[in-house]
Amino acid sequence: MKKITFLLLCFSTIFCFGQDIDYIKKLDTVFVKFKKSNFQTKVGSEDYRFYTFMLGETPDDGSIYFTKPDFYDNTHETAKKYLPIIVNKSFLKKHKKDIVGLAFFKKYGVKKSTYEAFSANCVFYLFECEKQKKGNINLYRVQMSSSYRMGE
Repeated sequence: MKKITFLLLCFSTIFCFGQDIDYIKKLDTVFVKFKKSNFQTKVGSEDYRFYTFMLGETPDDGSIYFTKPDFYDNTHETAKKYLPIIVNKSFLKKHKKDIVGLAFFKKYGVKKSTYEAFSANCVFYLFECEKQKKGNINLYRVQMSSSYRMGE
C-alpha cells in the first residue's frame, strides 16, 4: 500500500510541476535554474559568465548558452541592467512556474527551446543553485543563444 501511495505521489508531482511550453511562451521574464553538472557548465569570472546547457551526451545533440556580458563601466544604463539582483528564496517559490532548467530544455529540444518557447523580447535571469547565501540568491540577467542553425 505504501508503494502505491508513493508512486501516485511521484506521478502527480511530475505532472503538476512540469513546465508547459504554452505557459512559458506567454512570459516576458523567465528564470533559468543552473546547477553545475556534466551537462551544465560555467566558464568565466565574476564579471563575465558563459553558461552551457548540453542536451545530450555529445555536442551534436545540441546546446543552449546563456551569457552575462562584461562591462568596463557599470554607470551606463545598459550595464546597470546586468548587475546582479539579490532576492530571497521565497521570491523563487512565488515564481516557481516561471523557472526553467535542463529538464525543460531536454524535453523540448534546441529548436523549440530557442525559437518557439520564448518571445523575442523575453528577459532571462539565471540563478546558480550552489551560490545561495543566508537564504538569498543572486539573479543574473543573461542573453540566450544556441547551437541550432536555421535551415537544418
